[in-house]
Amino acid sequence: MVSETDSAEVIRTRAEMTAEAVADAQAGTGPGLARVADLDAAGVPCRLYEPAPTSGVLVYFHGGGFVYGDLDTHDVHCRRVAAQTGWSVLAVHYRRAPEQPFPAAVEDAETVAQWLIGGPAVLGDPARLVVGGDSAGANLALGVALRHRDLFGAQVLVYPFLDPSCASYDTAITNPDFDIEALAWFWKLYVGDTDLGDVELDPLAARDFEGLPRTLVQLGALDVLTTTGERLVERLRNDQVEVESITYPGVGHGFWRHDDNDQHAPALADLTGFLG
Repeated sequence: MVSETDSAEVIRTRAEMTAEAVADAQAGTGPGLARVADLDAAGVPCRLYEPAPTSGVLVYFHGGGFVYGDLDTHDVHCRRVAAQTGWSVLAVHYRRAPEQPFPAAVEDAETVAQWLIGGPAVLGDPARLVVGGDSAGANLALGVALRHRDLFGAQVLVYPFLDPSCASYDTAITNPDFDIEALAWFWKLYVGDTDLGDVELDPLAARDFEGLPRTLVQLGALDVLTTTGERLVERLRNDQVEVESITYPGVGHGFWRHDDNDQHAPALADLTGFLG
């Protein structure tokens, strides 16, 4: 049962995060693009960031523990990714806990997948289609790829937030950006009464990963989720999935999206090389 205190804290923090992100965007932070447009993907709000020319579309699910994050909080980062990689970024704003716990986010991810299968004209004719996400968004991206193993040419999973039992998290890291207790709080808000072994909740519980597209996994050496990410990489390789796994030294959770650390730029460069 989610307490009223938890819900009030989420709402307050969301408002602060969004206000800060909007202020950054209004100050001109982030590169310009040929087009930035808000879209309706069969009822799910999305935002398309389009460079010119574009090599394809990266369907991106943002992080935030299934609780935080929206199109505005991740706007500047999506602009950076699109401008640097030369790929359009389709950012997906899925429903979040605690107001809309599991399976709302998964349902929204699936709605977007079905919309993509329909070939929306607004995306033009992308040469390629890739799915990706960071943290909780990587969980959703992997779930979509598992349900639609022929839809995407590749997937990008950045410090994926998996294993709601938290049993595979690294207990040896001191003073992490997010400790196991904090991550368990996110799971509590998201999970509700769901069986922790539900593959839609935790794609790591999937029976197999055969047929998934080539995969980039990016991890932070000081992130308690890295041991879980390494477990995922091992399973992918055991099922003959082509995997490139990179662990960046000296950084914890969140380094991929924030440019105030020395591994942010190398991680984006590696993403650019992977997308090709």
